[in-house]
Amino acid sequence: MEIFQKNYCTLEYAEAVLPQLKRIIKRVVGVNKTLEYMSSIEISYEDLYSEMRNNLKFNRKFFKLSHELYKLLDYLLDRGIVVRDIETGLIDIYSLYENREIFLCWRLGEDSIRFWHEINSGYKDRKPISLLRYKA
Repeated sequence: MEIFQKNYCTLEYAEAVLPQLKRIIKRVVGVNKTLEYMSSIEISYEDLYSEMRNNLKFNRKFFKLSHELYKLLDYLLDRGIVVRDIETGLIDIYSLYENREIFLCWRLGEDSIRFWHEINSGYKDRKPISLLRYKA
């Protein structure tokens, strides 16, 4: 049995790694879109051999992308980052404030981390970062 440990990020650390995080989230969103597109494709073939050959190639690519997506999600979660909406790139980052867990909230397209919310609430309840007074 593996023991997992939650990782917490300070606002300063999360802001420092945001450029790298943006690249990863863009890739997550892109791979997910590709997988959705691939799932919607229906192709007819003239003979069984062509169908089998092309299905094999198609499925290999699909599962390779699926594996990449799950590796990226695992990588993020290991660092305290939860992907909340894979289509829009909405993420929550585990953090601590006054000895309680909170989420720093960021969405792909935003320049910086400007919002946070309580662990048991969500995007609609996010508050401005300025309400937090982080102690260094």
